[in-house]
Amino acid sequence: MDDIRYGIVGCGAIGEIHAEAVESADGATLVACTSRSLDGAREFADAYDLDGAYDDVGEMIEGSDLDAVSVCTPSGTHAEVVIEAAKAGAAVLCEKPLDVYADRMDRMIAACEDAGVTLAGVFQQRFQPATRRAKAAIEAGDLGGPVLGDAQVKWFRPQAYYDGADWKGTREFDGGVLLSQAIHTIDRLQWLVGGVESVRAVTTTHDRDLADGCETTAALSLRFANGALGTVSATTATKGGDDRIEINGTDGSITLAGGDIAAFEVGTGEETNYGAETTTVDVDVATLAWGEGHALAVEDFVEALREGRDPAVPGREARRAVDVILAAKAAAVRDEAVAVANVRMGRIPEANAPGQ
Repeated sequence: MDDIRYGIVGCGAIGEIHAEAVESADGATLVACTSRSLDGAREFADAYDLDGAYDDVGEMIEGSDLDAVSVCTPSGTHAEVVIEAAKAGAAVLCEKPLDVYADRMDRMIAACEDAGVTLAGVFQQRFQPATRRAKAAIEAGDLGGPVLGDAQVKWFRPQAYYDGADWKGTREFDGGVLLSQAIHTIDRLQWLVGGVESVRAVTTTHDRDLADGCETTAALSLRFANGALGTVSATTATKGGDDRIEINGTDGSITLAGGDIAAFEVGTGEETNYGAETTTVDVDVATLAWGEGHALAVEDFVEALREGRDPAVPGREARRAVDVILAAKAAAVRDEAVAVANVRMGRIPEANAPGQ
């Protein structure tokens, strides 16, 4: 089979990561790029020795005879770009999130299905060996029945970060801390524990000047589909802190910190009225360096196209974390629990793009 002819949409920092990932993937050839600025596209093309530089997605796909593209544009533009690529006949690997509103995700998924092209999402942390080891432990029943699943994303982004691009920190194109920063951790949490049924939430903005009511800080209370409960705390306004996931079951617990397994304990069967004895499971997993997860995601996408199979994170799977976040945003506005299924079924106005 001939190599997959590949293009990059969006020539910023993430576009560079995808370009390098495509160049390292077997069975793919990086051919062209497109950007809002033709000069920017030409500079990118020169850097990666590409055949074509464009400022129009459809023209790039048709003019360079592309099979697939990576979409690396601002979050709130993803649906528009993906739909254009699908109509031109290209498979799409879309950066997180699929988009920032539910109805936009509906349209982009439908466009790819109607065109018969593959849509995949980028959740590179699913490829972390620690995440895969935790998934295997949970599926093997090592933790017993699920009880709690908690996550925290406590990072720092200065005002200069938001001022650095006109789309950052806006509801329309960025989505706030949940959609922009915490989404990877929320995706891993729901993937590991088993899907979120409903959400309660409170959100606020600390020490930053953001447009459109975007939040820098959020606290979520989750009910999972399998009966487990959980929490998510996220912020970009703190100095100190990190990202962690802790999953507790009736027979054991596992904690992920960054790309490592920080703790993995299972019960020995020895119990008292006030405690249970545990033993530590010895695990030694590698931590992926920045960009290596993207390389694995692109490699999987290319292999899926060549083998005619589903990618690791198909479009409908990639929207799960976004639906949880949109339910949380609606819950914060309504001050009540919001079912994630109602977001997906279009019953929550706050989850849909204004005026669309």
